[in-house]
Amino acid sequence: MEARQAARSGGRRAANGSASGGRSRAEAGPPRKKRFIDYPRYGKTGVRRWLPSFKQILAMILFFLASIMGLAALAYAMVKVPDPNANTTYQSNIYYYADGKTEIGRTGQVNRQNVTVDQIPKHVQRAVIAAENRSFYSDSGVSPKGLLRAGVTMVKGGDTQGGSTITQQYVKNTYLTQERTFKRKFSEIFIALKVDRQMRKDDILVGYLNTAFYGRNAYGIQAAAQAYYGKNVGELNVAEGAYLATLLNAPGIYDVIEFPRQLENVKGRWNYALDGMVKEGWLPKSEREALQFPMPIKPKPAANKAGQAGYLMKVTDQYLKANKVIPEAELARGGFKIVTTFDKAKQDAAVAAVQTQLTDTLKPEKNSADKYVRTGLASVVPGDGAVVALYGGKDFVQQEFNDAIRQDIQAGSTFKLFVLAAALREGGKDGPIGPESIYNGDSKIPIKLPNGSNYKNSKTNSDYLAPNEGDQDYGPVTITRAMEKSVNTVFLQLAANVGADKVKKAAIDAGLPENLDDFAPEPVIALGVTPPSALDMAEAYATFAARGLHADPYYIKEVTYNGSKRDLPKHEPKQLFDKNVADTVNQVMMRVVDNPPNNDGTGREAKKLNRPVAGKTGTTDENKSAWFVGYTPQLATSVALFREDPNTHDRLSLEGLGGGGSVHGGAMPTLVWTEYMKKAMDGMPSTDFAKPGEKYDKKDNATLPPTTAPPTTRAPSSPPPTSAPPTSPAAPTTSAPGGPQGGGTGDPGGGGHTTKPPNTTKPPSTDPPGGPQGTTRGGSSGFIIGGRG
Repeated sequence: MEARQAARSGGRRAANGSASGGRSRAEAGPPRKKRFIDYPRYGKTGVRRWLPSFKQILAMILFFLASIMGLAALAYAMVKVPDPNANTTYQSNIYYYADGKTEIGRTGQVNRQNVTVDQIPKHVQRAVIAAENRSFYSDSGVSPKGLLRAGVTMVKGGDTQGGSTITQQYVKNTYLTQERTFKRKFSEIFIALKVDRQMRKDDILVGYLNTAFYGRNAYGIQAAAQAYYGKNVGELNVAEGAYLATLLNAPGIYDVIEFPRQLENVKGRWNYALDGMVKEGWLPKSEREALQFPMPIKPKPAANKAGQAGYLMKVTDQYLKANKVIPEAELARGGFKIVTTFDKAKQDAAVAAVQTQLTDTLKPEKNSADKYVRTGLASVVPGDGAVVALYGGKDFVQQEFNDAIRQDIQAGSTFKLFVLAAALREGGKDGPIGPESIYNGDSKIPIKLPNGSNYKNSKTNSDYLAPNEGDQDYGPVTITRAMEKSVNTVFLQLAANVGADKVKKAAIDAGLPENLDDFAPEPVIALGVTPPSALDMAEAYATFAARGLHADPYYIKEVTYNGSKRDLPKHEPKQLFDKNVADTVNQVMMRVVDNPPNNDGTGREAKKLNRPVAGKTGTTDENKSAWFVGYTPQLATSVALFREDPNTHDRLSLEGLGGGGSVHGGAMPTLVWTEYMKKAMDGMPSTDFAKPGEKYDKKDNATLPPTTAPPTTRAPSSPPPTSAPPTSPAAPTTSAPGGPQGGGTGDPGGGGHTTKPPNTTKPPSTDPPGGPQGTTRGGSSGFIIGGRG
C-alpha cells in the first residue's frame, strides 16, 4: 500500500517538475482561441505572421463590394429624373468686335423638328443602332466596358466621351448639360438606369434621334435630313441614313462638304455602320455591296450671317472647336458671349478698300474677265498674332467659303522673302550670304546643283530654264536688286546654293503650315509654287515685322458663359529668327516699295502709305493669281486676288481684268492693300524698321544660332557654287512661255512666277488645326484652313 502511494506521489512530482517550475496545466487555464484579426497571426512564424490569410482577404473584398453596392443602391434611390424641359432651352451665341461692345452678329434659332418613331424608316433607326450601340435593345441603359473606357479617358485628362450608350446620350441631351465632369457622368449613369426601366426602348431611341446634334445647326434627325439631303426623314434611303448615323460620332468634322479631307475617315465610319446592319441581319449583304456613298448637298448659309459677319463668326467657331475650348454640341446650344480680336474700324476699312479699288472698277456685264473675281485679305498684329481684319468674300450668304483662309492660291514671288531669310540665316556652301552678294541675273540660265549637274525638268529631263519677267537679262546683280525687280533666276540659284530644305524650314518657321501642297524642298520652291492662304502669308510676314518673333494667329480675346470665363489657348511668341537676320530682311523688302533713285520696285504703289513699308508682290503663271503682302512694324497685311469658275472651281486667268492686260501683284492687290492700310493705321505713329544691330541686345537671342551677317564687300561677279542638290528634283507639270517648266508670264509690277497651276479639281480643306488630319502646326492652337469657293 505504501509503495503504491509513493509511486503516485513521485508521478505527480515528475509531472509538475516537467514544467521546470512553471504552472500546471490546470493552473494555466483553457487553450487560447484565435481571433479573426490577430497580428502577428497566432501560431504562425516568420513573414506569414504578418500577412492576412486568404479568408481575411476575401472577407475584406466582400465587405468592399457590399459597401459599393450599398452606395450604388443609395445613389440610385436618391437620383431623380429631372424635368426634360429644364435643360433644353437653347440660346443665341453673341459675337463681339474687339471692343467687347459692338456686336458682329449672333446665332439664330435652333433648327429642330421632332418626329414620331413611325415617321423614321426602320433602316435609318437600325443604321444609328449599328453605328452607335449595337446592344441597345438588350443592355440596361449603360455599358460597363464603355464606362471603364470613359473613366480612363477622364483620368488622363481627355474628354468625357466614348463610354455612352444611346440611352445615356439621350439622357445627356434631354436631362443634363454637356459639361465634361465626373458629377455629370455620375448623374447620367443612374438616370439612364432609371429611364431604361421606365421607358420603352423605341421611345428612348426616337427621343435620342430628336435631340441629337448633327452639325449644320441641325438638332434631330428631321432637321439633319433637310440640312444634308434637302428631304424629309421618311424619304432617306439606306445609304443616306447611314451617313447621318455617321455624323453622330463627330458632327464637327464629318461634314464632307465643309471638310473634304475627312472623306476617307467618314467612309470608314459609314462602312462600319452598314457592315453592322448586315451582321445584325438588318440588311442583305447583296444590297449592302451595291450601295454608293451619298454625297450631301452644300450647306445653306443663315441669312443673319450676311456680309462679313458670317466669315468672322465661322472662323471664330472653328477656332473654338479646333482648340477644344467648347465642344461643338455645347457651342450650338448657345449662351456664350464671345469677344473676338477683329477691329471694327479695320474690318470696315478692308471691305471699303476692296469695294473702291477693285469691285467698283469692274463691269462683269460687259467684260467676261470681270466675272468671278475673288479676293482674300488678312491683317495680323506682329509679335502678338491677333487677327484684326479678315475679308473672306463679298457676302457670306452668297459665298460661304472664306477666301482669306483657303490654301489653294499659289504664292508666286511673295515666297522669295523666305529664300532671302534662309540665305541670311544659313549662308551658302562657301560662306555667308548678304544683300550685296551678286548672282547671275540672266534669263533662262541653267541652275547648278552641288554635284555640278544642272537642275532638270522631271518630265522632259532637259535643263530647267526659267525665264525672268519679259525674258530680261540683268547680268551680275545683287540680291537686293533682284528682289526689287523679282528676278526669278537669282532666287532659283539662291535656293539651290542655300539648300531648298533650309528654305522650306525658314518658311515654316516664319508661319507657313508644313502640310501645304507642292511644298517639296527643291529649287523651284523659290518661285512660289506652294499655295498658302492670305492669313498664312500675313502671319509669316508679321514674323519679320516683329524682328523674328513668331506668333500664332488667333481670333478670340474672351469667352464667357453666364458670367464665367472659359480658358483660352495661351499665346507665347517665339524668337525663331535672329533679330539681325530679320532686320536685314526688312531692309531688303523695303527696297521693293521704295528704291531711289530708280523708283522701279514692283511694290512702288505702296509708297502712298507715306510711312516705312516692306513687302513683296507676286504673280503666277498664266495670270492665275496676283498678290501683295506688306507690313509696317505695327501691322502685316496680305491681299490675294484670283478668279474661280463657280461650278468647276478651276482657276481662271486674270488677263483682261478691268479692261486691261495682265494683272500683276503691283497693281490691284497693292492698291487694295494701300487703301486698307491708310485707314487701318490712321492714328498710329509712323515707325521706322530697325537696322541690323540697332536696338539689339544679344541676350535676347542667347539661345539662337549665330547669325550669318551680310558681308560688307561685294562677292565675286561670277555666280557662286550651289549647295547640295535636292534628293529628287521634280518639275511642275506645265511649261510656261520661255522654256521648259516656265518661269511665269510676266509681272512688270510684280514678278513672281510659278510653274504649276493649283490643283483646282478638288476643293481645299477647312480642317481645324489640332483636329483630324492635322491642321495645327507645331503644336499651336492656330486657325482653321480652307474653304472651297
